[in-house]
Amino acid sequence: MSDTFYLVLDQGGQSSRALIFNAYGESLAQARVDQKADPSYHNLDPKWTVDSLRIAATDALGQLPPGARDANFRAALICQRSSCLYWDKITGQPLTPLLGWQDNSGQPVIDQLTPHHPEIQRISGLVPNGHTPASKWSNLLKSPSMIAASKTYRLCCGTLASFLIFHLCREHPYLIDRVNAARTQLYSLDDRDWSPRLLSLFNIPPYYLPDIRPSCFRYGTLEIAGLRIPLKLVCGDQPASLFSNGWPSPSAVSVNMGTGAFIQMPLQVDADERPRTPLLVGPAFSDDEELLVLEGTVNGAATALNITSLPLGLNYHMSDHWRQRYQPLPLFVNGVGGLGSPDWCSVESGWQGLPPFDPKSKVLSVAESILFLIQRNLYAMRDVGIFPTSINLSGGLSRLDWMAQGLANLSGLNVHRLDEYEASARGAAWLLCRDARWKRCEETLFLPASNASLNARFRAWSLLLHGAMLAARRT
Repeated sequence: MSDTFYLVLDQGGQSSRALIFNAYGESLAQARVDQKADPSYHNLDPKWTVDSLRIAATDALGQLPPGARDANFRAALICQRSSCLYWDKITGQPLTPLLGWQDNSGQPVIDQLTPHHPEIQRISGLVPNGHTPASKWSNLLKSPSMIAASKTYRLCCGTLASFLIFHLCREHPYLIDRVNAARTQLYSLDDRDWSPRLLSLFNIPPYYLPDIRPSCFRYGTLEIAGLRIPLKLVCGDQPASLFSNGWPSPSAVSVNMGTGAFIQMPLQVDADERPRTPLLVGPAFSDDEELLVLEGTVNGAATALNITSLPLGLNYHMSDHWRQRYQPLPLFVNGVGGLGSPDWCSVESGWQGLPPFDPKSKVLSVAESILFLIQRNLYAMRDVGIFPTSINLSGGLSRLDWMAQGLANLSGLNVHRLDEYEASARGAAWLLCRDARWKRCEETLFLPASNASLNARFRAWSLLLHGAMLAARRT
């Protein structure tokens, strides 16, 4: 039997990546194209996302030995779920920028729908917020240019996933998977389809939207480097990280710290038992079998660190070497991108107790605020009776030992850090492969230790955050 290789295309907030795995879970090749945009800018050129993925895939395939091109290939596509745009369904030309997942321009629509918030959350599983594609699409439709475009009957709206499927596949299909569809806030968890009620509330015509398919489906054919490769899986990047070592444990919470930080816990309840919570509920994978997760979000993770460190000429990846020399740290209210769960509001970012001329303290306090926001989400899980027994940690920021240890100390849980850097791509490859030969990724274990100072700082930071939220609500 000839070998099968698994090409994973991963469009993330800071780069486009392509990785190739074999049936043992070994990474055979990888390539990336970094985006050059200002880290504080939430929106991207849609064409760049397509072109950069093609370049990365071509480079990765070119790293394989000549005989490997005769192997069977299957492809997966993973990307951010809340990034969205409008485009022309005939020409494929974008009609708007790609509104990134941290863009919350839909908040005015959410505010107008306040009386309907409980109903929206009950159907979609999502707390109504201005980051969702539904709110951003609805807001864009009010502009004169979109009103004019709608009269041509060629207007279509989709998430980044559906735009990439349309442009990367030679058949130009107009499709979306259930995981990405669920993040739009127009999807019914019960029906696994677009919700007529939510479409009506957000004033989105159903014919603007792509058809929904399961996570594993033949979406089309990629033409890359002279090869034709079937696209057999589409998923969100954060949900895919859950599967880097196979089907996730029901008792472990997964924390992926990248551009943002995402906290995901498998949810094993019937539809009528889904918790009422300021966290999010949605599918991480949906095929014949479906995995629902309870999810928390931190908007300002690597994005907040880049915004702080780059103007200072500092590399936060070196902060393991600074940590012990800069004590005590100031406290940082991290409002970058707006507060995600469980608070869902905008606050002004700022430091308290900042010593003069101490730029490294600023960077370290931003990183510490990410840990505090993650812990706030873990408390919200406990409030609805979800008590994880350990943490699986992944993502670029997890490489910082002091942050991994800090999360263990703060949560009181064992932290298992994946040694594989690209957890999302590895998870997507496993979902494609499901081979018994797949090898688990090695882990580094961080055991919780008593740290009274850290716990006191968390309490002080919580009071500071509460004050910032009260101030924001008064304005």
